[in-house]
Amino acid sequence: MLGKQLKQLRIDRGFSQEKLSEMVDISPRQMCVIENGNSLPSLDTFIKIAQTLHFDINEFFDISAEPVEKLRTDIIKLVQTADRKNLSLIKDLLLAVERNI
Repeated sequence: MLGKQLKQLRIDRGFSQEKLSEMVDISPRQMCVIENGNSLPSLDTFIKIAQTLHFDINEFFDISAEPVEKLRTDIIKLVQTADRKNLSLIKDLLLAVERNI
């Protein structure tokens, strides 16, 4: 399953198997073996692939403590019930986070 997902991401991003393997410093043969599901990439290789193809590893494996929609709903509820002082603090925090992205 992992290999098929990586292959689809590679294709969607417009990379050939050869080009991606070169960029992540593995052989084209090893990339083929990974994509066919006959081998798993090392963690280091997987991180390089994620960086090269620009995908978030947590999203790839759908790892999250809470679904995004639940987080969004919880945040909206907090904002809706916050007083002026807390709204100002929330705004400052969000702006600080945005600047660091």
